[in-house]
Amino acid sequence: MKKVLILITLIFMGCNKLEVKEKKIYNVTKKTTTKENFKFNLNDGESNLMYAYDPFEPLNRRIYYFNYQFDYWVALPVSNSYKFFLPQTIRTGVGNFFNNLYEPISTVNGILILDYKTIFTGISRFFINTTAGILGLFDIATLIKIPEHKVTLNDTLAIYGVKDGPYLILPFLGPSDLRNASSLLTTFVLRAPLDPINIYGGSDTLWHDLAIKGLEAVDARSGVDFQYYSLGTPFEYEYIRLLYLKSMEIKKINIKKN
Repeated sequence: MKKVLILITLIFMGCNKLEVKEKKIYNVTKKTTTKENFKFNLNDGESNLMYAYDPFEPLNRRIYYFNYQFDYWVALPVSNSYKFFLPQTIRTGVGNFFNNLYEPISTVNGILILDYKTIFTGISRFFINTTAGILGLFDIATLIKIPEHKVTLNDTLAIYGVKDGPYLILPFLGPSDLRNASSLLTTFVLRAPLDPINIYGGSDTLWHDLAIKGLEAVDARSGVDFQYYSLGTPFEYEYIRLLYLKSMEIKKINIKKN
Protein backbone atom coordinates (compact mmCIF):
# COMPACT_ATOMS: atom_id res chain seq x y z
CA MET A 1 0.00 0.00 0.00
CA LYS A 2 2.84 2.33 0.86
CA LYS A 3 4.42 1.63 -2.50
CA VAL A 4 1.17 2.50 -4.25
CA LEU A 5 0.89 5.80 -2.34
CA ILE A 6 4.51 6.68 -3.14
CA LEU A 7 3.91 5.90 -6.84
CA ILE A 8 0.78 8.06 -6.95
CA THR A 9 2.66 10.91 -5.22
CA LEU A 10 5.52 10.74 -7.74
CA ILE A 11 3.08 10.75 -10.66
CA PHE A 12 1.25 13.76 -9.23
CA MET A 13 4.52 15.70 -8.72
CA GLY A 14 5.63 14.85 -12.23
CA CYS A 15 2.38 16.13 -13.70
CA ASN A 16 2.76 19.40 -11.79
CA LYS A 17 6.29 19.91 -13.14
CA LEU A 18 5.11 19.11 -16.64
CA GLU A 19 2.30 21.64 -16.32
CA VAL A 20 4.73 24.31 -15.13
CA LYS A 21 7.03 23.62 -18.10
CA GLU A 22 4.12 23.78 -20.51
CA LYS A 23 3.06 27.12 -19.05
CA LYS A 24 6.58 28.48 -19.45
CA ILE A 25 6.76 27.27 -23.04
CA TYR A 26 3.34 28.75 -23.72
CA ASN A 27 4.36 32.11 -22.26
CA VAL A 28 7.53 32.23 -24.34
CA THR A 29 5.64 31.28 -27.46
CA LYS A 30 3.05 33.89 -26.75
CA LYS A 31 5.72 36.57 -26.42
CA THR A 32 7.52 35.65 -29.61
CA THR A 33 4.45 35.42 -31.82
CA THR A 34 3.07 38.89 -31.23
CA LYS A 35 2.22 40.99 -34.23
CA GLU A 36 4.99 43.46 -33.47
CA ASN A 37 7.70 40.87 -34.06
CA PHE A 38 6.56 40.28 -37.61
CA LYS A 39 6.91 43.94 -38.53
CA PHE A 40 9.90 45.30 -40.37
CA ASN A 41 10.45 47.87 -37.64
CA LEU A 42 12.47 51.02 -38.24
CA ASN A 43 13.75 53.71 -35.92
CA ASP A 44 10.47 55.61 -35.87
CA GLY A 45 8.53 52.49 -34.81
CA GLU A 46 5.83 53.14 -37.40
CA SER A 47 7.13 52.25 -40.87
CA ASN A 48 6.49 48.75 -42.06
CA LEU A 49 7.58 46.65 -44.99
CA MET A 50 4.07 45.76 -46.07
CA TYR A 51 2.09 48.84 -45.04
CA ALA A 52 2.37 52.09 -46.99
CA TYR A 53 0.06 54.58 -48.64
CA ASP A 54 -0.02 52.86 -52.02
CA PRO A 55 -3.61 53.06 -53.34
CA PHE A 56 -2.45 52.48 -56.94
CA GLU A 57 -0.47 49.35 -56.11
CA PRO A 58 -1.94 47.12 -58.87
CA LEU A 59 -1.10 49.72 -61.52
CA ASN A 60 2.24 50.49 -59.88
CA ARG A 61 3.22 46.83 -60.02
CA ARG A 62 2.43 46.66 -63.73
CA ILE A 63 4.52 49.78 -64.39
CA TYR A 64 7.29 48.32 -62.22
CA TYR A 65 7.35 45.22 -64.42
CA PHE A 66 7.28 47.38 -67.55
CA ASN A 67 10.27 49.33 -66.21
CA TYR A 68 12.05 46.06 -65.61
CA GLN A 69 11.49 44.98 -69.22
CA PHE A 70 12.59 48.35 -70.60
CA ASP A 71 15.64 48.45 -68.35
CA TYR A 72 16.64 44.87 -69.18
CA TRP A 73 16.29 45.16 -72.96
CA VAL A 74 17.12 48.83 -73.59
CA ALA A 75 18.43 51.05 -70.78
CA LEU A 76 20.87 48.63 -69.17
CA PRO A 77 22.55 47.43 -72.40
CA VAL A 78 22.90 51.03 -73.63
CA SER A 79 24.31 52.29 -70.32
CA ASN A 80 26.71 49.32 -70.12
CA SER A 81 27.92 50.06 -73.64
CA TYR A 82 28.26 53.73 -72.68
CA LYS A 83 30.50 52.76 -69.74
CA PHE A 84 32.43 50.22 -71.82
CA PHE A 85 33.30 52.44 -74.78
CA LEU A 86 33.76 55.81 -73.04
CA PRO A 87 36.52 56.24 -70.46
CA GLN A 88 35.70 57.49 -66.98
CA THR A 89 37.17 60.95 -67.69
CA ILE A 90 34.71 61.59 -70.54
CA ARG A 91 31.76 60.24 -68.54
CA THR A 92 32.69 62.51 -65.63
CA GLY A 93 32.75 65.47 -68.01
CA VAL A 94 29.31 64.58 -69.38
CA GLY A 95 27.93 64.26 -65.85
CA ASN A 96 29.45 67.62 -64.89
CA PHE A 97 27.93 69.20 -67.99
CA PHE A 98 24.37 68.16 -67.13
CA ASN A 99 24.81 68.94 -63.43
CA ASN A 100 25.88 72.45 -64.40
CA LEU A 101 22.70 72.91 -66.44
CA TYR A 102 20.67 72.22 -63.30
CA GLU A 103 22.30 75.05 -61.30
CA PRO A 104 19.87 77.75 -62.60
CA ILE A 105 16.89 75.61 -61.54
CA SER A 106 18.42 75.08 -58.12
CA THR A 107 18.98 78.84 -57.88
CA VAL A 108 15.31 79.55 -58.67
CA ASN A 109 14.27 77.13 -55.93
CA GLY A 110 16.65 78.91 -53.58
CA ILE A 111 14.89 82.19 -54.39
CA LEU A 112 11.47 80.62 -53.75
CA ILE A 113 12.49 79.41 -50.29
CA LEU A 114 14.72 82.44 -49.55
CA ASP A 115 17.77 80.22 -49.09
CA TYR A 116 20.68 82.60 -49.76
CA LYS A 117 23.25 79.82 -49.57
CA THR A 118 21.55 78.00 -52.44
CA ILE A 119 21.24 81.24 -54.44
CA PHE A 120 24.90 82.13 -53.98
CA THR A 121 26.27 78.66 -54.71
CA GLY A 122 23.95 78.19 -57.70
CA ILE A 123 24.93 81.45 -59.39
CA SER A 124 28.61 81.11 -58.52
CA ARG A 125 28.92 77.51 -59.63
CA PHE A 126 27.12 78.08 -62.91
CA PHE A 127 29.19 81.14 -63.82
CA ILE A 128 32.54 79.56 -62.87
CA ASN A 129 31.88 76.14 -64.41
CA THR A 130 30.37 77.57 -67.59
CA THR A 131 33.36 79.83 -68.20
CA ALA A 132 36.48 78.37 -66.59
CA GLY A 133 35.03 74.86 -66.71
CA ILE A 134 34.27 75.02 -70.47
CA LEU A 135 30.46 74.81 -70.44
CA GLY A 136 30.53 72.77 -67.26
CA LEU A 137 32.67 69.89 -68.49
CA PHE A 138 35.04 70.54 -65.60
CA ASP A 139 33.78 71.13 -62.06
CA ILE A 140 36.11 74.01 -61.20
CA ALA A 141 33.73 75.36 -58.56
CA THR A 142 34.13 72.29 -56.38
CA LEU A 143 37.91 72.50 -56.73
CA ILE A 144 37.87 76.04 -55.33
CA LYS A 145 35.64 74.98 -52.40
CA ILE A 146 32.19 75.97 -53.68
CA PRO A 147 30.32 72.69 -53.15
CA GLU A 148 27.09 71.80 -54.91
CA HIS A 149 23.93 72.67 -52.97
CA LYS A 150 21.15 71.15 -55.01
CA VAL A 151 17.54 72.03 -54.20
CA THR A 152 14.69 70.56 -56.23
CA LEU A 153 11.17 71.80 -56.75
CA ASN A 154 10.05 68.82 -54.69
CA ASP A 155 12.10 70.17 -51.77
CA THR A 156 10.58 73.60 -52.24
CA LEU A 157 7.03 72.27 -52.19
CA ALA A 158 7.82 70.17 -49.10
CA ILE A 159 9.10 73.28 -47.29
CA TYR A 160 5.82 75.05 -48.13
CA GLY A 161 3.90 72.17 -46.60
CA VAL A 162 2.61 70.43 -49.72
CA LYS A 163 1.90 66.78 -48.89
CA ASP A 164 3.75 64.08 -50.79
CA GLY A 165 0.58 62.18 -51.74
CA PRO A 166 0.30 58.53 -52.76
CA TYR A 167 3.24 56.37 -53.75
CA LEU A 168 3.74 56.04 -57.51
CA ILE A 169 5.90 54.10 -59.93
CA LEU A 170 6.63 56.34 -62.91
CA PRO A 171 7.26 54.83 -66.35
CA PHE A 172 11.02 54.73 -67.08
CA LEU A 173 11.81 56.74 -63.92
CA GLY A 174 10.79 54.41 -61.10
CA PRO A 175 9.72 55.18 -57.49
CA SER A 176 8.11 58.52 -56.79
CA ASP A 177 5.05 60.13 -55.23
CA LEU A 178 2.45 62.56 -56.48
CA ARG A 179 4.29 65.69 -55.33
CA ASN A 180 7.62 64.53 -56.71
CA ALA A 181 6.05 63.47 -60.01
CA SER A 182 4.49 66.92 -60.42
CA SER A 183 7.84 68.52 -59.58
CA LEU A 184 9.67 66.42 -62.16
CA LEU A 185 7.15 67.30 -64.85
CA THR A 186 7.34 71.03 -64.05
CA THR A 187 11.15 70.94 -63.99
CA PHE A 188 11.22 69.12 -67.33
CA VAL A 189 9.04 71.83 -68.90
CA LEU A 190 11.18 74.62 -67.42
CA ARG A 191 14.55 73.18 -68.46
CA ALA A 192 14.62 75.12 -71.74
CA PRO A 193 13.46 78.52 -70.39
CA LEU A 194 15.92 78.26 -67.48
CA ASP A 195 18.86 77.28 -69.68
CA PRO A 196 21.02 80.41 -70.14
CA ILE A 197 23.38 78.74 -72.63
CA ASN A 198 20.43 77.45 -74.66
CA ILE A 199 21.46 73.81 -74.84
CA TYR A 200 17.93 72.42 -74.47
CA GLY A 201 16.23 74.93 -76.72
CA GLY A 202 19.11 75.78 -79.02
CA SER A 203 17.88 73.88 -82.06
CA ASP A 204 14.64 73.65 -83.97
CA THR A 205 15.21 70.01 -84.84
CA LEU A 206 13.58 67.25 -82.85
CA TRP A 207 16.58 64.97 -83.25
CA HIS A 208 18.87 67.46 -81.53
CA ASP A 209 16.59 67.67 -78.51
CA LEU A 210 16.19 63.89 -78.38
CA ALA A 211 19.95 63.41 -78.59
CA ILE A 212 20.58 65.80 -75.68
CA LYS A 213 17.87 64.31 -73.49
CA GLY A 214 18.86 60.77 -74.49
CA LEU A 215 22.50 61.36 -73.56
CA GLU A 216 21.41 62.84 -70.23
CA ALA A 217 19.23 59.79 -69.53
CA VAL A 218 21.98 57.31 -70.44
CA ASP A 219 24.50 59.14 -68.29
CA ALA A 220 22.07 59.19 -65.36
CA ARG A 221 21.33 55.45 -65.72
CA SER A 222 25.02 54.59 -65.89
CA GLY A 223 25.49 56.16 -62.46
CA VAL A 224 22.80 54.02 -60.81
CA ASP A 225 24.06 50.68 -59.54
CA PHE A 226 20.73 48.85 -59.50
CA GLN A 227 19.13 46.04 -61.47
CA TYR A 228 15.51 45.00 -61.24
CA TYR A 229 14.79 41.67 -59.53
CA SER A 230 18.35 41.37 -58.28
CA LEU A 231 17.59 41.47 -54.54
CA GLY A 232 16.80 37.77 -54.39
CA THR A 233 13.48 38.25 -52.63
CA PRO A 234 9.83 37.95 -53.76
CA PHE A 235 9.17 41.19 -51.88
CA GLU A 236 11.41 43.43 -53.99
CA TYR A 237 8.56 45.81 -54.81
CA GLU A 238 7.89 46.30 -51.09
CA TYR A 239 11.58 46.77 -50.30
CA ILE A 240 12.02 49.40 -53.02
CA ARG A 241 8.91 51.20 -51.80
CA LEU A 242 10.19 51.11 -48.23
CA LEU A 243 13.61 52.45 -49.20
CA TYR A 244 12.08 55.28 -51.21
CA LEU A 245 9.65 56.32 -48.46
CA LYS A 246 12.39 56.18 -45.81
CA SER A 247 14.71 58.28 -47.98
CA MET A 248 11.95 60.87 -48.29
CA GLU A 249 11.46 60.86 -44.51
CA ILE A 250 15.18 61.42 -43.96
CA LYS A 251 15.16 64.23 -46.53
CA LYS A 252 12.25 65.90 -44.72
CA ILE A 253 14.20 65.80 -41.46
CA ASN A 254 17.26 67.34 -43.12
CA ILE A 255 15.14 70.08 -44.72
CA LYS A 256 13.60 70.97 -41.35
CA LYS A 257 17.04 71.11 -39.72
CA ASN A 258 18.35 73.45 -42.40
